[in-house]
Amino acid sequence: MQIVNAKNIAPNKMTALLYGAPGMGKTTTIGYLPGKTLLLDVDRTSHVLRGKENIDIVYIDNIDTWKNWQDTLTALVKEYKGKYDNYVVDNISELERCILSDLGKQGKNNGVPAQGDYQYMQFKLVNSLRYMKSLDGNVIWTAWETTDSYTTSEGQTYNRAYPQINGKIMNNICGLCDIVGKLMINSEGERGYAFTATNSIYAKNQYDKRPGCKQSELIVSAT
Repeated sequence: MQIVNAKNIAPNKMTALLYGAPGMGKTTTIGYLPGKTLLLDVDRTSHVLRGKENIDIVYIDNIDTWKNWQDTLTALVKEYKGKYDNYVVDNISELERCILSDLGKQGKNNGVPAQGDYQYMQFKLVNSLRYMKSLDGNVIWTAWETTDSYTTSEGQTYNRAYPQINGKIMNNICGLCDIVGKLMINSEGERGYAFTATNSIYAKNQYDKRPGCKQSELIVSAT
């Protein structure tokens, strides 16, 4: 058993889940990341990063996704660990659907995913995040935004925004992340991420003390 005193814990790399409505600027945020970035493009929106010399792109097969995703993760850890400052998956909401579509196509239910396919997808995505956290770089996943009606223990009802991830693994995925941020636009038209949870927003920040940040200032040194 190895015991480490908390004062000797070194600053860790960031693991973040960023979510927002389609077209708000999640992919554009990737262009502001310092250092060298490897982008795993699932939803084919990386064209907005055209001209960024510090970004390399891997296009995830969105037809034969199950095997391609497994092969990509294996190659990342074996061949590209520590070679990039940032590893980004854009986006997890589309990756879920691509995996389910592929598994359904392989099954015997006329292309409709079976219950077991959902379980395979759930375990694969949670384990994928754990796997990527070993890459010795910042790990950032993006997701689309969805909403529901949320009632507190006091009986108050709110419209709540949160990442569009399968409900059975959302808390697990978010729990493995240091930051869950909702992309928002202020009254001046400036984009930024909210890191502070409210009754209307699913968010968290266990990386530093910021309640939020500008779109261009996601990664800073931990304090």
